[in-house]
Amino acid sequence: MIKRALGGLIALLLIAGAISVITPQNSIAGEIQEYTPNISAEEYEKRYNEFYGDATKKMAEEGNPAEMLLDDGKALFQKVDGSKGKSCASCHGQNGEKLKGAATTYPKYNAGIKGIITLPVQINRCRENQMGAKPWKYDTPDIVAVELFVKSLSNGMPIKISIDGPAKPFYEAGKKMYYTRLGQWNWNCAICHIKYSGHKTRANILSTNRHHADHWPTYRMAWQSTGTIQRRIINDCIKNMRVDKLPEYESEDIRNLEFYLTYQANGLPIQVPGLRF
Repeated sequence: MIKRALGGLIALLLIAGAISVITPQNSIAGEIQEYTPNISAEEYEKRYNEFYGDATKKMAEEGNPAEMLLDDGKALFQKVDGSKGKSCASCHGQNGEKLKGAATTYPKYNAGIKGIITLPVQINRCRENQMGAKPWKYDTPDIVAVELFVKSLSNGMPIKISIDGPAKPFYEAGKKMYYTRLGQWNWNCAICHIKYSGHKTRANILSTNRHHADHWPTYRMAWQSTGTIQRRIINDCIKNMRVDKLPEYESEDIRNLEFYLTYQANGLPIQVPGLRF
């Protein structure tokens, strides 16, 4: 009888594990029920500094491994590619001087795609339309390197995302995604980063959503490589929710979510490449 009961329990767990909960269970009549922030961004910074001390700062002083990818990005930016005999530098200056400050406004609404465009999507559109080159696969070293280089041109400049006009529905869609419960665990982003921000989970402190977008691409020691904010969202956060099918990079839902998160960081300076545990 015990074996039969255990067998039934295992079967139920297997069925549950095969289900992705993708319905916005935190909404009533289309309205999102927002959580009250557990702590302020200032209190989070205080707890972060108390927990980690100056360990990250010291490691950065010794050298951020992402700096090598930044050099690769500059070289690729200047490299002629495609049927039109152009490089990124052909339009934007040898060292990207015409793009200084450009990254502070991304992601943003783009009428051409009738949605939110991120820097990687813009890079690939430029490659195809301006250079006659093949688009890069997202979250691969070449496109991450160029994104990193372009963003570095705006280092120290404040993020200034606009959600006005036609961008507003996509911002609201990103917010809805942030509160949508997913996967076997039935979690959403806001549970960790609003409701329980500042609490410890394993060897980390759950961050507020204020500081999610100012330091990407980032070298993460857990990855031993440099990656994007979308890699963090998809391969870490959403995967840990036990969703059976992960969303694709630069899919509409993920672009909207990145747009929402970046707006939360408005006013913070861009600081890439980042360095995180």
